[in-house]
Amino acid sequence: MSIDRRITLSNWLAPPYNRIAFQRVRELCPTALISRSPQPQFLPVDPVTLDDVTFAGADGSTVRWADHLERTYCDAVCVVHNGRIVHERYLNDMTERTPHLLMSVSKSVCGATLGIAIGRGLLRADDLVTHIAPEFVGTSLDGATVQHVIDMTAGTEFLEDYDTYDTYDTYDTYDTYAGVDSDHSAIGAVHRAEPPLIEYERHAGYRPLGDRTPIGTLGHFRTYGLQRPHGAWFSYRSPLTNIAARLVEVVNDVPYPAVVARDLWGPLGQEHDADIMLDPLGHPVVEGGMSCSLRDLARLALAYLCDGDGVVPAAWVDDTRMGNDAVVAAFTANPESDAESAAWSMYRNAFWVMQRGVTFSGLGIFGQYCWVDRATNTAIARFSTYPSATPAELSAETLRGFSAVATHLAERHD
Repeated sequence: MSIDRRITLSNWLAPPYNRIAFQRVRELCPTALISRSPQPQFLPVDPVTLDDVTFAGADGSTVRWADHLERTYCDAVCVVHNGRIVHERYLNDMTERTPHLLMSVSKSVCGATLGIAIGRGLLRADDLVTHIAPEFVGTSLDGATVQHVIDMTAGTEFLEDYDTYDTYDTYDTYDTYAGVDSDHSAIGAVHRAEPPLIEYERHAGYRPLGDRTPIGTLGHFRTYGLQRPHGAWFSYRSPLTNIAARLVEVVNDVPYPAVVARDLWGPLGQEHDADIMLDPLGHPVVEGGMSCSLRDLARLALAYLCDGDGVVPAAWVDDTRMGNDAVVAAFTANPESDAESAAWSMYRNAFWVMQRGVTFSGLGIFGQYCWVDRATNTAIARFSTYPSATPAELSAETLRGFSAVATHLAERHD
């Protein structure tokens, strides 16, 4: 199937185009290959009917799992329980082989790859960033550790504001801001300075660069100042994950996509090639640019459920789900948290920890999930194309659905 020529770099992040584009990133942006395993490990399948599992919908009504998937822009979902695929569904023309954009679940892949490098002794979590990569001397990372970067507690100044993210006109020129009404039609436009997130996305390759000189993700990072002491509090800033990936490259002396393929994707037994976007200078866009198949994402979630599955160090998995009091305090101190995330435990090693030690997930805008629940021995991978980047009610309904399904599966075996 050929690309829909109406989809361009100017509109692919907006509905309805994202419904197609998130499966076609290779046709829109330059990408680097992350090779599949030479010895794929196929998960056993033991189907369980989940369609009638119910839970609270966003509107307060009781919703069935099957209806929830249809109404929440789900593209594909895979539920793994006790090591077996018990439920798998593909919608919106997805197939078992179709790659789908992970958005910020890409960060969780980076977290796993970094954990492998730390487990091999190539670097330590408390190493200074500038000792590993002197190229960052004189930036906001002076005095920051590897852990500060992957936990997003470094003091770097960068505002990742999704409240206005969906109002940026994707059809006009690169310096135009437009209001959008409830059905996504433009209701007016004014010229104004763009926020850092939008400007970053131009240099990363998500949006047209316009007449700017390309400086790439790492060059754009160098323009950020220092806002506060490292470790003072957590706030979500995607560009920090690109720094973590750069450290992985430096200590391995191998490009990041090749490290992921060699150390994570191959050993996990992944069935399909993945890929990752490249910025205009050829650097991998690690914070949100990876695409992979559904089962391969489910296999990553399963690895975190199974103490790393011999690939990700068990100590790193334990540290991801348990953290420590300092990272919990930094998360609690976040002045920007919304109601949903404020009820969670922490952000650790590029995973959001909902219940410390038990439930955690990689999360990506527009509805990407790599969800793990240790209490019920359940892992769930889901791809979506929500109509906006961070719809709080849709996301909350999705997470309630995961919990309901996991509880149902656990009760079946009690």
